[in-house]
Amino acid sequence: MQGKTEETGIFQIKNIPENPFFLFTKWYHERQVKNIGTNVLCLSTATKDGKVSARNVVLRRLDEDGFVIMTDNRSKKVSEMRENPYAAMTFLWVQEVDGNVQVRQVRAEGTMKELPIDNWVDIYDREPLYCKIRAYVCHQGQNVEWHDLKAHHDELYGLFVEGKHKLERPDHVRSFKMDPTMIEFYETEGDQIADRLLYRKDENEWKMTRIAA
Repeated sequence: MQGKTEETGIFQIKNIPENPFFLFTKWYHERQVKNIGTNVLCLSTATKDGKVSARNVVLRRLDEDGFVIMTDNRSKKVSEMRENPYAAMTFLWVQEVDGNVQVRQVRAEGTMKELPIDNWVDIYDREPLYCKIRAYVCHQGQNVEWHDLKAHHDELYGLFVEGKHKLERPDHVRSFKMDPTMIEFYETEGDQIADRLLYRKDENEWKMTRIAA
């Protein structure tokens, strides 16, 4: 007697737009509606010699033509972006849809450009208190003694509570925007083989092809 045959198939992404940012925005807002974190991405950078590093960062703003992050200007990622502005971003979103596991992945590649402060300072202004304090007390990536860090935090928090420090944006807090030349979408549900769409920008015009998973 034969056992139950596993179900399979090939997933299809439908209603494909000409501009990849339309599809990204759709997926992005669908995640927000479900109150599931949407704005975490893996940012991969490399030195001029090709040594790669990666870390998770927060997407601070989604523009019509790019992805905006905010970071410490003294960090390793910024040092690498100055050496080699070409970078990659990866978004991974997994959730349950109608009893099946839905997996969506978006990859983007392009150049990182620093934004003028007046273009994004409102992003810093909206930061929660702990993030503003972190911007002051944490020199990102540097060695630190925990007790010294805690003392610095408590001192600055006390000054803020007393109205003696407004925690304005420190000069080393900056924002960068990726101008992508490639965006790829991957989606599947359940045990189906995923569908993938590859967009490439050619002279400011997006061209899409389907590629195998």
